[in-house]
Amino acid sequence: MKSRVTRVRESCTEHGAQVRRLLWLLAAICVVGSLVVANNSATNVSAQTPSPGRAATVARQSKLPSPEKIIGDYLKALGGKKRVAAIRDATYEWSTAEAAAESGERTRWRTKMPAAERTDVPTSGGELSTAASQRSAWMQMPGGFSQTLTGTDAQTAKLQAALNASRLVDFKKLNVLARTLLLEQLDGEPAYVVEFSTREGGRLRYWFGASSKLLRQVADDARRATVRFDDYRVVKNVLEPHRITQRIEGEEPRTLMLQSVRYNTGLAESIFDPPVSAEVIDVPALLRDVARNQTELDGRVSEYTFTRKQTEREINDRGELKKEKVSVHEVYPVVGGGRVLKLISEGGVPLPPDKATKEGKRVVDELAKAEHEYEERQQKRARVKAERAKKKGNETGVGENGDDDLGISAFLRACEFVSPRRERFHDRDAVVFDFRARPGFRPTTREQSLIVKLAGVVWIDPADKQVMRLEARLVDGFKIGGGLLASVRPGSNFAFEQARMVDGVWLPRFSQISASAKVFLLAGFKLDATREYSDYKRFSTKTVDAVLDAPQKP
Repeated sequence: MKSRVTRVRESCTEHGAQVRRLLWLLAAICVVGSLVVANNSATNVSAQTPSPGRAATVARQSKLPSPEKIIGDYLKALGGKKRVAAIRDATYEWSTAEAAAESGERTRWRTKMPAAERTDVPTSGGELSTAASQRSAWMQMPGGFSQTLTGTDAQTAKLQAALNASRLVDFKKLNVLARTLLLEQLDGEPAYVVEFSTREGGRLRYWFGASSKLLRQVADDARRATVRFDDYRVVKNVLEPHRITQRIEGEEPRTLMLQSVRYNTGLAESIFDPPVSAEVIDVPALLRDVARNQTELDGRVSEYTFTRKQTEREINDRGELKKEKVSVHEVYPVVGGGRVLKLISEGGVPLPPDKATKEGKRVVDELAKAEHEYEERQQKRARVKAERAKKKGNETGVGENGDDDLGISAFLRACEFVSPRRERFHDRDAVVFDFRARPGFRPTTREQSLIVKLAGVVWIDPADKQVMRLEARLVDGFKIGGGLLASVRPGSNFAFEQARMVDGVWLPRFSQISASAKVFLLAGFKLDATREYSDYKRFSTKTVDAVLDAPQKP
């Protein structure tokens, strides 16, 4: 008889799989129910260590104060956590050191809790603007050219916005990880170096004076930039730096002097939204076209086999990589839908010949079984569609305007689309828009209840009517069974990207997921995984035609 511990562990494992499927559904619901072929994934986060060439006084980790202690002292030095936390938004105006006493164009920096910031810098050719929020990060060059950021640039910008807007108050609630790296000399004062990071790949280093307790420097290694903070003075009972020096590799240093600060003026969220295209873009119509187009392409996708590399990482609360598991599978489509996976390597080591032979036999057997059960699966799908149609009171099982209620119609009803715009993405034209819950919308289904907790950004190819990239973040926690079965924590996020093949078919390029959940109120798990897809080639789903050699690049 199984012990209670064993039964609980098995139940948690089973429901953990259900949570993973729910997180996968999170992304699918965002655009169209059957849109995404791939699923779980996460981030390329690696532990960084200080450069051995630095002139640093390195203390043993066990003797370094915790990030919480350092930040607590910092907030106290600024004027106290309560006073700092009371600043919900702020507007700063800066001028260059040479023009500090003159009126004229000034750099403007605005922040808004919990995690939005925007900077506008005057240049000779116009204004350079950058901004980030929990949904997206973007920049607009002088002359009007704008670009939505992706990858490390986007994640670092979002991390910086979260830290600046929150002023480091309760940073862990924003899913920010932190660890104390070392103690080193900075302009004659010992300073603790604290690394902040996110599971999605954002990473910044902060220097806090060991005696002054104040923030002295911030370094962004990805963009090879540093900002130095000096001349702290009191502004409305809170210390603020009045001189900052920006250094970007390959450029001359730039010093700015603080001219004015305004707190809690009620900055609108729209200030941090990306610039809107001058062209009117009908996003709902475009999404409906994507949904209709997907039905045809789904059949073509099932004609391909491919290689999938999955990397799962275990990252602790300090942002350190503790464990990594890499597996590579060949993926074979099943007639009528579905896939069969053939393991070919683990940890970078190919399977031994005997195990590889067993894997090959298992795949052939599963494909044969799937082919044999094809009619039964088709009948089951027909019954499900008929039941949905009956509930909706029509004959098709789809919603108004031909929308599938499990996908596009729920998305259109529950979300509003922010700043539709045209950009270039991977050398193709793209329509890009942010999405967030529609104000005042009350969900009536579980799918809608999930959607209203999401925010993110979508890239769509307007010619092929295909989603090129999707990023979604769970702004609020989502519970299953009232939280008794499982609860997915806020901050869980998903990213998915497709690529266009030479024959016009769009297929997954990669997917990422970083999620934290609790199962049965007992066991929690964190999922940080990346899936990379490659080596696509056409494949017959008929068992008699099955060739299980390694897929080749098209």
